[in-house]
Amino acid sequence: MKLNFKVRAKNPYFWIGLLGVIFAAMGVSTDTLTSWKAVADAFMDLIQNPYMIVSVIMALIGAFNDPTTAGLGDSTNALSYTSPKKSEPAKDEDENDEEEI
Repeated sequence: MKLNFKVRAKNPYFWIGLLGVIFAAMGVSTDTLTSWKAVADAFMDLIQNPYMIVSVIMALIGAFNDPTTAGLGDSTNALSYTSPKKSEPAKDEDENDEEEI
């Protein structure tokens, strides 16, 4: 399984998703973020609970998985990137139809 971690690390949306997965598994709420002790307690609860650890691992696999390729690795094309690929948004089908008329 080969993943292009360097490019993923440069993408802020990767980090947002990763933190979201971890916070959700920890059961983070506004009450949890009131102090560093509360955050530390939530983290300790996470690492002491096998079910929560498995949930985080499964969620991380989902966060790292590229759904456009078979298996868990990145495509050969994605492995060649040195920074996140910038692309134009796809046009809606309705917009394409209007252009043809």
